[in-house]
Amino acid sequence: MSLRFDLARVIGVLVVSAGLAALIGVIVGGDIGRALDIAAIAALAAAPGVRVLALSVAWARARDYKYAGASIALIILIVMSVIGTALWR
Repeated sequence: MSLRFDLARVIGVLVVSAGLAALIGVIVGGDIGRALDIAAIAALAAAPGVRVLALSVAWARARDYKYAGASIALIILIVMSVIGTALWR
């Protein structure tokens, strides 16, 4: 089993699923709509997060720990902003 994956396909799926979740969330409304809106926000934030994670792994494999550490800090910032947005929403 290979850990390699098509990054463009993963990001495309995240963006399409975010759009669908947001659309259905607006149509449905209520608590379910709110949950779908939060899922859309999380999917949109995950798209660049996946790319940064892939870069972090590549930098760690190349033993460039300065950039790997900086990218991990950026991932933590993305996660915290998604959590803050989800709680505020």
